[in-house]
Amino acid sequence: MKTESFLQVFAHLSRRSKEALGQQLQRSGVHSGQQYLLELLWETPDGLTVGEIAERLAVEAPSITRTVQRMARQGFVEKHPHPTDARLVIVKLTMKGQALQQVIPQAMSHFEDQMLAGLSEVERAFLMRLLKHMHQNLEDIPPAP
Repeated sequence: MKTESFLQVFAHLSRRSKEALGQQLQRSGVHSGQQYLLELLWETPDGLTVGEIAERLAVEAPSITRTVQRMARQGFVEKHPHPTDARLVIVKLTMKGQALQQVIPQAMSHFEDQMLAGLSEVERAFLMRLLKHMHQNLEDIPPAP
């Protein structure tokens, strides 16, 4: 029997955790990935432009535009005219989006606890150090020519 490689296990873990978190968030009407935009807007009540959101989340602006459009249809955000640049809009939370601040962090914390169940605090801290180290290793890889 062939043993799984690290990359196979990591890819499966990544895929399954994203899927499970998405299911958890769906209970609150939030789609996977929207929680990051919500968190950012909870920290910036005056709102941000799509470009600012894209930069802070390290995501392409067209992806943010689609997410904002969907969240506006859901009633979580509103788009307001930029005060000095008519080409831009400011994305702000609605009351419905603000109310999610009482739900989403708890849902994510619960999910994290489920995922890390059976690991001691020492093991959790060690795992976090390993993951950060791996992340830095990936950041250090030069881009392809």
